[in-house]
Amino acid sequence: MPARKPARKTVRKLARKSPSRAASKPVAAPARATAKTVPKADTKAKAARGATPARAAATPRATAAQRPRPVKKVDFPVEDVRRFLEPGPIVLVSSCFEGETNIMTLGWHMVMGFEPALVGCYIWNANHSFGLIRRSKVCVINVPTVDLAETVVDIGNCSGRDTDKFETFGLTPQPGVMVSAPLIAECVASFECRLADASLIDRLGLFVFEVVKAHAAPAAIRTAPKTLHYRGDGEFMIAGETTRQWRRRFRPEML
Repeated sequence: MPARKPARKTVRKLARKSPSRAASKPVAAPARATAKTVPKADTKAKAARGATPARAAATPRATAAQRPRPVKKVDFPVEDVRRFLEPGPIVLVSSCFEGETNIMTLGWHMVMGFEPALVGCYIWNANHSFGLIRRSKVCVINVPTVDLAETVVDIGNCSGRDTDKFETFGLTPQPGVMVSAPLIAECVASFECRLADASLIDRLGLFVFEVVKAHAAPAAIRTAPKTLHYRGDGEFMIAGETTRQWRRRFRPEML
């Protein structure tokens, strides 16, 4: 005779009493880590390794009163955008090749890197300096101030093919430390340069120089000098007021 199955009621009762069921004993949740639970030694070690920097404060939103007013614009000739975009002061670029020196007035240049210090200069292939610099692969970028304005303009009005510009304009050549091209003593800053990249010369006339030695007058370092800026169409601008009004808002890593 087959054995009788236990009643369903009994099976349920046994299951409720079984200690093996996970639900019979709730497991305590692990303690939450707090600042108090971290030993001081570990905190110091983490700081030494370099903890995640604090999140930068959010940029404040402009209120309705602070919002800049829209500016009404009209069509402007694309060939004249240089009047708004001229990047920096007019410079005098001095060069030398096989004993021949020259100076050219240059307005089209831009900083292209910090380490190494790279400066891009547009030089037209018809300029006498174009050949001297391309063959020597060096030059000096000199920064004149407004007191040399007439000299700067006159240098740009003549060619070094038939004019000794140092002699004609009474400028003093000084020997470079790192390059064969001369410095101009009357300028407040002089940057000795070597050609770093010639790949864009033929197509765009763009020389990329590395500044290998820099010289500047102490007064020009302390306070911004009054440099001359060309806006096109015979119009010049003199560097104006220097301000640190927005220095606290400035984030160096963003520029």
